[in-house]
Amino acid sequence: MFTVVIPVYNHAEYVIEAVNSALVSPLVTEVLVCDDGSQDASAEILEVLARSDPRVRNLTDNPPANVGAHHRLNQLCRAASNEYLAVLNSDDRFVAGRFEICKQLFRLHDVDLICGHLLIVSGDGTVFGTKRGVFEPEYPYPGDLDLEERLAAQDVLTLLASQNFVATTSNMVFTKRLFTAVGGFADYRYAHDYDFILRAAVMGKVHYTPQYLTTYRVHRTNTISEAGSAGRVAAELRLIFQRLLRDFPHLEGRERFIEVMRARPESHAFELVGSGAVGRVGMGVGST
Repeated sequence: MFTVVIPVYNHAEYVIEAVNSALVSPLVTEVLVCDDGSQDASAEILEVLARSDPRVRNLTDNPPANVGAHHRLNQLCRAASNEYLAVLNSDDRFVAGRFEICKQLFRLHDVDLICGHLLIVSGDGTVFGTKRGVFEPEYPYPGDLDLEERLAAQDVLTLLASQNFVATTSNMVFTKRLFTAVGGFADYRYAHDYDFILRAAVMGKVHYTPQYLTTYRVHRTNTISEAGSAGRVAAELRLIFQRLLRDFPHLEGRERFIEVMRARPESHAFELVGSGAVGRVGMGVGST
């Protein structure tokens, strides 16, 4: 029923645990892996994993090449045989039972994408925190925004206008139809997850569930920890919202969405394209 896609880059220390966390569910009938030109033993480990379980397909290039996470995600999602796709970063792992939860939610709510809560672990796998979606935000939501009301209405888009509470691609399970409609993951180094979930919320039905689905690992080599990344992330976010409003001009008519977007921490102002009704808006760094 589910295909899990795992792009891999220099995560030899974690990738076996990641793949095994997907294989533990009988609902996962396919695990697609691809090494993105790692400098460690990741590529060799993927070869062993593919030989050890027929559900694991290794789509690594020969010779391996480094083309970026967004490219690998698109490659793997397009190659998937199932309608339901789950992304797993190669340093993260799934929570047991998450696919059984997702199966029921897809059937009950007729949605296109599901996300939930995260457990936060250290490099050695020790749980030291949580990311409970909108209830543990990176920074406060606007004071007059009723989170319970928005969640009850599954108005995920307005909540995402403030920040990326989904946090990571590992927290997304979506249909292949939605992936195709969105056009896949865009060429952003830090915020391709945020861009995808925003567009998914515009084009499809996104369902947020208050259940733990994924374990997110924090370690010294996380991409977001790169020196000087804060400024580059902010630049990507500005571009993401500019392009979002360019591609979906009707969003300028969603007053609450625009109000919440305006309330983001302002670091740099930029001109939003479109009718000009939005004006100049500052965009701060989101939770990527």
